[in-house]
Amino acid sequence: MTASTLEPSPVQAPVGGPLTWVRSRLFPNLRSSILTVLLTPLLAYALYRAVLFFFVNGRWDVVTRNLTLFMQGTYPRDQQWRIVTQIIVLAFAFGVGAATSAASQVDAAREAGLPVVKQGFLSVLKRFWSVIAFVLLLLYFANTATPWLVMGGAIAAFALGSLARFIPRRFRSVGWTLSVLALVAAFQVVAGTVGYSWMITAVVLAAGAWSAFKFEGVEGRRAVVYRGLAAVAAAVVTYLVYMQLVFPGVGWDHWSGLHLTLWVSAFAIVLSFPLGLILALARRSSFPVLRWLATGYIELIRGVPLITLLFMGQYILGFMLPQGTDPSSITRAITAMALFTAAYVAEIVRGGLQSIPHGQTEAALALGLPTGKMMRMIILPQALRAVIPALVGQFISIFKDSSLLEIIAIDEFLGVRSLVHAQADFRVVAHAETLVFVAIGYWAFAYAMSRESQRLEVRLRAGRK
Repeated sequence: MTASTLEPSPVQAPVGGPLTWVRSRLFPNLRSSILTVLLTPLLAYALYRAVLFFFVNGRWDVVTRNLTLFMQGTYPRDQQWRIVTQIIVLAFAFGVGAATSAASQVDAAREAGLPVVKQGFLSVLKRFWSVIAFVLLLLYFANTATPWLVMGGAIAAFALGSLARFIPRRFRSVGWTLSVLALVAAFQVVAGTVGYSWMITAVVLAAGAWSAFKFEGVEGRRAVVYRGLAAVAAAVVTYLVYMQLVFPGVGWDHWSGLHLTLWVSAFAIVLSFPLGLILALARRSSFPVLRWLATGYIELIRGVPLITLLFMGQYILGFMLPQGTDPSSITRAITAMALFTAAYVAEIVRGGLQSIPHGQTEAALALGLPTGKMMRMIILPQALRAVIPALVGQFISIFKDSSLLEIIAIDEFLGVRSLVHAQADFRVVAHAETLVFVAIGYWAFAYAMSRESQRLEVRLRAGRK
């Protein structure tokens, strides 16, 4: 494999000046020339009206005066430091994750004898330019220095996390553990550490201890026992620390705005993927009961609108739980969204599994591989690579469908508009401006997810032999 196979070949621009480009792209034949002549005035007029709306006639003071409301809704103002801290910790987590991922790719390239291609600032800008542009838009609308200070702190935290690339290769898993642990801490700095929150941290640290502790000269069952003891010790230490740590937070029933939208969407996506994967495998199982149950669940959920499941989660889910259990409205909504998305993920993954030639399964079984190992190492990696676009499309869909939470009285990003337009100054004006602002926010994150999907396809060579 040569370096040319790592990246797609760049498209060759036509030789010549601007006139050559215009002639080859806009007037290559009669039909295209007619379309260009007809559409150019319409596009010019639409651009003219858009410029007037954005820079002349728009009442953008509705965003400037309510920017905090759009971002965090009715979150208690005296607890805003929690969200600020969360943003900085999240930036640190992303910095550690990005640095660890880049270091792992460098190691893999060197092992394969391939040239190491480092990503510069421009490549990162191309990947996340929509989110960066939206953040700059928020800073433009800010009328205080606080958002600029928060952004500066986030950049510094990201740079600090990027130092994880210097972690020795032997302890590379420590970088992943630190990144996930920072994500958990970012959530708990707002939600608190009461209840069973210690379990999440214990699982993360136990997995990190299992991966990091590789005892020299110890193999086989003894190695498994030693690593298991290290994982158990990490979990026990976590429990003891959390029992001494009293850090109450703000329950997410008090969250709203864009802050709530992003967290609800993230939880729904993270929970739906493994559940959908299990359903897809169960639907292809040789056990009739598993296959019938999975098929019945998938077909039932796919035939019901999401809004119906959201209402059922609010008013019926409580009757299915033990007495005394009363999950919050946000928890009910996340449960409904995850169950809904899992059915579609299952069908997407099942399509990927069906695309794998049956000969690969027969070859793996002939080599004596157990069914679980065969699925984990041979079948599932190829199947998931083939369905990356469909999976990300479904995740983008559930991210946008989070706007339906407004119907069940949850003030997410779109629902905050009702609070804005309840103000006397904006009851009958600036409705279009707030709609456009919210639409830009949804588009920025959805487009970034789409771009990451395309990049992942290129990296994994999806759809190629």
